[in-house]
Amino acid sequence: MEDLKKFKEKQKKLKYFLLNNADFSELPAYIIFSYLGARVCYSSSHPLFIFNEEKFRNPEKFKNFLIHLKRMKHYSIFAHTPIPVRIDKLGSEEKFLLASMFFKVFWPVDEKSRYAIFNLRHLAEVLENEEFEKIISIDPYLKGIEVTVIKSGSVTFKGRLSKVLENLLEKNKNDIFAKQEIIILRKTNENKISWIGVIAHNFSRIFSHQFVRHTWLNFNQRSHRYTSVDRFVVPEVFNKDAVKRYCEIIKKCMNCYKEFFDKGIKREWARFVIPQGCATTVFATGPKMAWKDFVEKRNIPQAQGEIRNFASILQKIIFANKF
Repeated sequence: MEDLKKFKEKQKKLKYFLLNNADFSELPAYIIFSYLGARVCYSSSHPLFIFNEEKFRNPEKFKNFLIHLKRMKHYSIFAHTPIPVRIDKLGSEEKFLLASMFFKVFWPVDEKSRYAIFNLRHLAEVLENEEFEKIISIDPYLKGIEVTVIKSGSVTFKGRLSKVLENLLEKNKNDIFAKQEIIILRKTNENKISWIGVIAHNFSRIFSHQFVRHTWLNFNQRSHRYTSVDRFVVPEVFNKDAVKRYCEIIKKCMNCYKEFFDKGIKREWARFVIPQGCATTVFATGPKMAWKDFVEKRNIPQAQGEIRNFASILQKIIFANKF
């Protein structure tokens, strides 16, 4: 613990390197990702409905919510928001100190590049609350983010996040089987960051266990501690008989789940009886190079089918099938 305390103190001494060289011009657009990362854990609705929340649309409530997360030391959600830091004016010793003190920084491969990609978490951990509040006292800029919605392998919407149509969002709440969507969020214009957010909506817990292994990316996931299990993913290889058996198992497990919950057992324990195929939502962010690494590792014949199909779609949409 003493070593950790000393490490944190050393980090704080370097905060002025970050503040004096950080570029906050893209923050109004990318701050949206931190809000989404925080709220996706507790939402049972379609993830894009999160942007209709009063807490998001009211600037004061939005700021207070993020400040509350910082005070509670929920730093991880701020990793979704990239902060480019200019490094071409720093000496080699200063660069070494930053590299050795801050986790998950994307340093440029090209020596001529002027920026390393830090994130808002790095600042949240070293700044005082008042300093941090000044940085995030901005209005989120929905028009700065382009959203692409993919259903059944086809793009059903592409446009600004502020214009996403409600009739494209999932409405069939009574179907036990979830309809999967991939939602890609990125800046409307390509910039020096090339930071991309991807929502895997209504994918299985089996998928998510594999997805979160790609630790170059930042993750938040719908929590079944705080939301109820409601739907399931049916594997594409199941025939009619397999689907029938699956439905029977789901029905028995859900009856047990509800019975436990009615008897006062919390969701975090009741969910132990639920099949791994239950649907969840995962939000992940990272630079384009990290997504390239993910696609290269998962869009291969040896990968499990659900995550392979996901990676294949990302390769088509983000990389236009070109590496």
